[in-house]
Amino acid sequence: MYRRLYFTGIFAYVVMLVLSLLFYKERSILLDSSFDLFYLLKDGGFDINVVRFSGVLSKVAPVLAIRAGLPLNEVLLCYSFGYAAYYFLCYFICGTILKKYDFALVILLCNILFVAETFYYIPSELPQGIAFALVVFAFVGGRNINSALGWVALTVLCIVCAFFHPLLLFVIAYTFVFFLLQKDRYFDVKQLSAITILFFVFVALKTVFIKAPYEQHAMGGLKNFVTQFPNYFTLYSDKLFLYNCITKYYWIPIFAVTIITLYRTNREWRKLAFFVLSVAGYLFLVNVCYPTKATPTFYIENLYLPIGVFLALPLVFDVLPFLEKKRLAFPVFVLILLTGCVRLYATHSVFTERLNLERDVIAKYNNKKVVIGSENVDADLLQMLWGTPYEFLLLGESENNKAASIIIDDKPRLREPACYITNALVVNWNVFPYCDLPTKYFHFTDTTSGYVIVP
Repeated sequence: MYRRLYFTGIFAYVVMLVLSLLFYKERSILLDSSFDLFYLLKDGGFDINVVRFSGVLSKVAPVLAIRAGLPLNEVLLCYSFGYAAYYFLCYFICGTILKKYDFALVILLCNILFVAETFYYIPSELPQGIAFALVVFAFVGGRNINSALGWVALTVLCIVCAFFHPLLLFVIAYTFVFFLLQKDRYFDVKQLSAITILFFVFVALKTVFIKAPYEQHAMGGLKNFVTQFPNYFTLYSDKLFLYNCITKYYWIPIFAVTIITLYRTNREWRKLAFFVLSVAGYLFLVNVCYPTKATPTFYIENLYLPIGVFLALPLVFDVLPFLEKKRLAFPVFVLILLTGCVRLYATHSVFTERLNLERDVIAKYNNKKVVIGSENVDADLLQMLWGTPYEFLLLGESENNKAASIIIDDKPRLREPACYITNALVVNWNVFPYCDLPTKYFHFTDTTSGYVIVP
């Protein structure tokens, strides 16, 4: 069964790879992606953000494109395609190389079960880390690692996992307990424990010895457990999640009920309790930490992605074998793939509309360096404004072969010093003299005028 489903799943990855090419600008000219690409182009090499070194694995394609001297649009294509190819590679390694078709299916379900906007918000290290961690578990599952070389390889893999994303610890812990509770021992308990312990040790060492202000700032949401008390279940984030469960996250309630029903029918009370507490507890954590409209939908969806693992493991190892007995496994799996591919395609409209807005702004302020007040544009469509300098720069270069020096800001008057900056690019948190930027990718036509504020 698993082998058949694995080869069927390749269809979904083909669709994702095609969509990554069709909508490469929607995926690459967007906030963190634009920021990331700017530094890749500027430095000609890997850009490592907030000590998440493992994120370089998905950036090989654009870096090779830059070093080969390819034009900007080809670099953008490689950037978008490279992330989609990374997930397919993890899938391929699990299924074709390691012959762990079940773990390959878990990766696929994490990529497509309820993903929508995070298909376009691509640079997050959380889904990358989830896919990589599942490859590590697949590497260990069903084999006896008794050589020094094998343990060295496992240690290195755990170090790589530790430098993806802090929330990966929930995925590792859940996977560890899930397989401890399985009746059929998929793992040697000592080796399963070793993976988990090594990961947590390296995360602890990273936290102690490598300070990352961004990650410390992200932990600030925990204060909401105090500020939002006792209104935990009436938050905007709760209501939005419930709405999304009807419109695009429909497989979450459907399969949550299915898993609960199966465990209850089989009287597997420990697995039932663990599943319910894990999903409810993690959802509670995210929604309380990010309770308001201020969190963009694509970002909070990114934080929900570990729930994909919480669902996918019991789906693959418990529900699918049950459905196979009733000859329903294949049609249900195909339905998941088809609805997922349709959802991914339909979601592009949000990001295409966003790009079109920026195209209109570039056309309106052609050849001008401007700081625009957010009230002059549809700031809700843009969702976050900090990335606009990088987005306009790349969009102008890719479509007009000319840099667009445009910033959209909530408080444009605070940008008055930019009015006196002529021969440099102003972005959030920095100013780059034109002479420090590669002329192959950045063409600035105005080197004499400062920025103009449009309040």
